[in-house]
Amino acid sequence: MFRQLALLLGAALALAVAQPVIPYDSLMDSRVGVDGFIDNEDGPEYPATYTDKASGLTVNWGLDDSLLYVGLSTKSRGWLAIGFGSPAMHGSNMIIGYYTDDSTKVMNDIGAGHAHARAPQSDSAIRDAEIDFDDETGLTTMEFVYPLQFPEGKDGALAVAGLVPGGACDVILAQNTGTIAFNARHTNRSTLRVRLAEIPPKPAMEPQQQPKPEQKPEQQ
Repeated sequence: MFRQLALLLGAALALAVAQPVIPYDSLMDSRVGVDGFIDNEDGPEYPATYTDKASGLTVNWGLDDSLLYVGLSTKSRGWLAIGFGSPAMHGSNMIIGYYTDDSTKVMNDIGAGHAHARAPQSDSAIRDAEIDFDDETGLTTMEFVYPLQFPEGKDGALAVAGLVPGGACDVILAQNTGTIAFNARHTNRSTLRVRLAEIPPKPAMEPQQQPKPEQKPEQQ
């Protein structure tokens, strides 16, 4: 009995350790430059980095009060993608892109079965995006900024349950190392569960002290 409990506890602890966390930073907007290059020269550009061996992708990420910031890197020259909200392509909210010397593309698609297609309002959903190739490091990097929540009744197909501060959601990472054709099947793929950090409570404002009334000099 005790051995079974110990095994269950060990498995739970291992899962907690393995589950990546997307940290909160209120200064993400000034911290991250969305330029297709992860600049860690003067300190980490993103508050967290996750390297996924199965997919061959490295994810840099963080969030502020309303936006998710992601930098996705690979050593390959094909397409690369990250999807939120489903452990499979079907139903996943995906950001997919590629870079060549002649053209670049970053798109927001919704997985449908074993394929994916553009969703209504997907162009306006991405707040900022850039993809580039670094000759020195050999890395293709796609960076983007994405809303954590959508207003009710708007962009409903893009909304992801759990993609909120303090929430958790499934993430898929995928790439094709040989082609930029989006209709080509992935060559590398992985699924993980991520947790989003909570927004820390704002410090309570100290009550303003009222000035003491002036005391009149006593009459002699």
